[in-house]
Amino acid sequence: MKTYDKELEFAKNLALKAGKIITDNFLHSKIKIKSNVTPVTETDFAVSQMVIEEVKKSFPDHKVLDEEKQNKDVDSEYLWICDPIDGTVPFSHQIPTSMFSIALCRNQEPVVAVIYDPFMKRLLYTWENEPSYLNGEKISVKKGGFEKGEYVFGIPYWDRNFDTNKYIDLIWEKDIRVTYVESIVYESMMVALGISKALIIIAASPWDRAAGKMIIENAGGRCTDENGNRLPVFGNPRFFVATNGTVHDEALNILQQCINR
Repeated sequence: MKTYDKELEFAKNLALKAGKIITDNFLHSKIKIKSNVTPVTETDFAVSQMVIEEVKKSFPDHKVLDEEKQNKDVDSEYLWICDPIDGTVPFSHQIPTSMFSIALCRNQEPVVAVIYDPFMKRLLYTWENEPSYLNGEKISVKKGGFEKGEYVFGIPYWDRNFDTNKYIDLIWEKDIRVTYVESIVYESMMVALGISKALIIIAASPWDRAAGKMIIENAGGRCTDENGNRLPVFGNPRFFVATNGTVHDEALNILQQCINR
């Protein structure tokens, strides 16, 4: 059985290199607006190019799919899925909540996952059939049901058929609250570390969920789409629901009541 030790160490080192590029350019990166009216910076492209070059050198038979330099050949047996800067909005506004994310998929299923918070130096990682770790220490989702005053991460406001006001009302009725960080990977980290018991957000793109989903699952959590099916890396789920498992049905119920089908 393949262990992926080499690929994991490669991904961890890649994350540290990406983190240095991100922090070195944090206060002076030029912004452009993409066709979908979201920002992109020269730092996004610099990290993306570095990842592509490093993968080509170390694993010449592997392909890379990332947000900025998209590769349409997603059927490759080994495919690295990268978000060079998840949270370009906060990055471009000098708010330090952006993340680097990379996952190696074999036949479209993650086998290595690394996410990195370069500002707090939090390196989270996992690999096939192993637990999840933060800087070498095993991590776990937070057990138990919702407790008064706890926070759910995520507001799926990008989906126009989602009733945001109802969503917030339903959460408040449970004596819990909702908060939001403009980075799906950052919010995934909150669940994996046990800081929050639930994340409810749009599913976005493969690079937004591939690494975070594997790290949450290997930390004992559960990740599904809006129908309760295990969240895929590819395909077109509308929503990404990640929890500690115990509160998953409760979180799904809240979401489903707010979707205008």
